[in-house]
Amino acid sequence: MNKVVLLQLPVPQTNFGRQTGNTPLAAAWLQASLPATAAAQVRILPESIVSYLGDAALVDLILAETPDIVGFTVYCWNLDRSLHLAKQLKHRGAVRIVFGGPEITPDNPRLLGAPIDFRVYGEGEIVFERLIDDPAFWSLGSASAPADTCFESLPSPYLAGLLEPGLSNVMLLETQRGCPYRCRYCYYNKARSGLTFASETHVFDAVDWAGSQGIGEIYLLDPCLSARPRFKTFLKRLAMHNPDRRMGFVSEIRAESIDRALADLFQTVGFLRFEIGLQSTHPKALAAMNRRTDLARLAAGAHLLKVRGIVPQIDLILGLPGDDLAGFKRSVDFLMDRDLTDDVQLFPLSVLPGTEFRAQSRALGLRYTPAPPYTVWDTPTFAREEMLEAVEYAEMKLDAAFYPFADLNIAWRMHPEAAPRDVTTRIGEQEIYTKLYLSGPRTPQELQAVSSRLSHPYQLFVDPQFTNEAALCRIVTILSAANPFTPFEIVFLSPARRPNRKRLLSAARIKRPHFLDLEERFLYDRPGNRAVIFTIVNRDRRLRHTGEMERQVFWWRRATLPTRPDMDELLAVDGVLIDTGLPHEAIEQWQDRFAPLADDLPQIAFAHLALQHRWLLLTAGDQWAANILDRVGHVDATSAPSANHSRSVF
Repeated sequence: MNKVVLLQLPVPQTNFGRQTGNTPLAAAWLQASLPATAAAQVRILPESIVSYLGDAALVDLILAETPDIVGFTVYCWNLDRSLHLAKQLKHRGAVRIVFGGPEITPDNPRLLGAPIDFRVYGEGEIVFERLIDDPAFWSLGSASAPADTCFESLPSPYLAGLLEPGLSNVMLLETQRGCPYRCRYCYYNKARSGLTFASETHVFDAVDWAGSQGIGEIYLLDPCLSARPRFKTFLKRLAMHNPDRRMGFVSEIRAESIDRALADLFQTVGFLRFEIGLQSTHPKALAAMNRRTDLARLAAGAHLLKVRGIVPQIDLILGLPGDDLAGFKRSVDFLMDRDLTDDVQLFPLSVLPGTEFRAQSRALGLRYTPAPPYTVWDTPTFAREEMLEAVEYAEMKLDAAFYPFADLNIAWRMHPEAAPRDVTTRIGEQEIYTKLYLSGPRTPQELQAVSSRLSHPYQLFVDPQFTNEAALCRIVTILSAANPFTPFEIVFLSPARRPNRKRLLSAARIKRPHFLDLEERFLYDRPGNRAVIFTIVNRDRRLRHTGEMERQVFWWRRATLPTRPDMDELLAVDGVLIDTGLPHEAIEQWQDRFAPLADDLPQIAFAHLALQHRWLLLTAGDQWAANILDRVGHVDATSAPSANHSRSVF
C-alpha cells in the first residue's frame, strides 16, 4: 500500500491570513480517478493548512505522514519553492517525488537536475493510476496521457468530500477541458488537441451540492464557457438549479459572442462577472498572439453584460510582441472611451514554458526573466523604461493600483495589561508562530526550534529596547535560512535610529530572486527586494522612511480615538497604528463609524489582535480568511491575563 501526499503551494504573499485561492483541484481529480482497488492511501493537504505554513513547517508536516510518494501540482508561482521542498524531502527521507501541472514541460530548463522521480506532462489522472499500480512505470521518468474518458465519467471531486469549499466559500468547477483558441502566450492546449466536456448531469449535480452546502459562488474554470455545444440550452437548464440566484457564477468568455438573448440568460442564471481577454487593441500585437478580435463587438458584448449588472472584468497584457507604449496607451484609452473600466486586470507578459512565445522568444526579440514568472523585460518595440511608464499611465487613467503595497496588519497585543509575547496560531495539528516579539537576543537553539514552526509569511516585532543590530541580524539569518521561500516583515517599534535595511537584507537567507521580486517589480522603478517588508512605527508625523519595501506608521497612543481631521493630518505617512487603552466597546463603535470611509483614510491598524481582525473583516472581509485570523493569538480579550503572558514562550 503506497502512502501518497498531494499538495499545491500557494502564490507567495506578504500578509498572513489573506485568502489564497489555493484550491488543490488537480490533486482531488487524481484521487477521484483512482479505482477502489488501487493500492494507495492518499492525503491531499488542504488550502487551510498548506497555504499558511513556512517552508520548514511544511517539510515536517509532509514527513509526519511517512509518505512513499509526494506529488506537487506546479505553477510558475510555486515552481522554485516546490523544488526546494522536494530537495529537503529527498534529503530527509526515502520518498519518491512526482511533479505535474502547467509548469512541467519538456522545454523548462529549471527542471534539469531537479530532485524529481517522475514528470507528468498535461493531464495526470491516467498517469497517476499507472504510477500507483505499476512499479516498472516509474523507470520512464515522464509520461503524458489524455484523460478525456476519466473527466467525462467522473463527478466533481467536491461530491466525494475530497475538497473543502475553500476559505473564500467558492467552488471551482470544470465543465470542459481544452480551449478552442490557440493564443501563443498560453499553454492551455500544450498537452491536448481538442475539447472535452463534462456531462451535464455531473455539472448540475455539483451545482446542487454547492447549493446544499451554502456555497456563495461557483467559478466555472473553462477558458471559454460558450464553447460548449448547445450552450443556450445548457444555460437554461443551469438556471433551473439556481432558481433564487442564491449562488453567483463566474467564468471567462469571448465577449464578441454575447448577444442580448445570451446576456439575458447569463442574468437569469445568476452570473456575477465574466473575465474578458482583450489583452491589446494593437493590430500587430493581436496578430502576433494569434488572437483575432472584433473590438466593436467585444465592447458591445461587454456592455450587454454591464447593463444587466454583470461585471465585465477586462484583461490587458503589457509587453506583447508588436505592441509599444503608444499602442498600450490606446488600449487603455479604448476602455476609458467605452466606459469599460469597472474591473481591469493588468498582467505583464509571462513567456511561459510550453508556449509558442517561449519557443519563438529569440526570433521575437523577447527578453524575459529566466526565473518564474518569466515576465518580459523588454521587446524590440517596448523598452523597459516604457513599461514602467505604461503601468503608471494605466493606474492614473483607470484610477487603480495594480501593484499595491501589503496591507497594514501589525497587531501583536493580546491583552493591554500583559507584557508583549510571541503570537501563535494552530494550523492543522501544529502550533505555528505568526509573530515573534523580540525584546532581546535569543539563543541559537531557541531560534532553530522556532524556525521549523513559522507561518507563511511571518513577522518580527522589534522592541524599542532591543538595539543590538548584530543580534537582530543573527535572528534574521537563522529564521530565513530554514525558510528561504517564506516572505517576512520586520516591525520596528519606536527605533532610536533608522534601521540598517541593507545590512538586514544581507543577513537574510531568503531565495533571490524571490518570486515576489519579479512578480512585484513594478512596485518600484528599479529591481530589488520585494519579499521582506520594513515597517517603522513611531510618533513622527513627517514621512522620513521612504526606502524600497519600507513604510512609516504613526503610533497613536493617546487616550482618545482619532477624529476625521486627525486622520487627514496623517495622510502624509503610510498608516496609523491605533494603540489606546480605551474599552473595546468604544473602539468597536469607532470602527463601525469609520469602516465605510476606509478608502479615503490612511491605512489603519490596531495594536490589539482581536480589534485588528475585526477591522480587516469590516473593511476588506472578502479578501481575508476569517477562520484563519480568528485562530491567531488564542486569547479572549475579556479574560484576565495569565502568568505566562508576561514572559517569553521559551
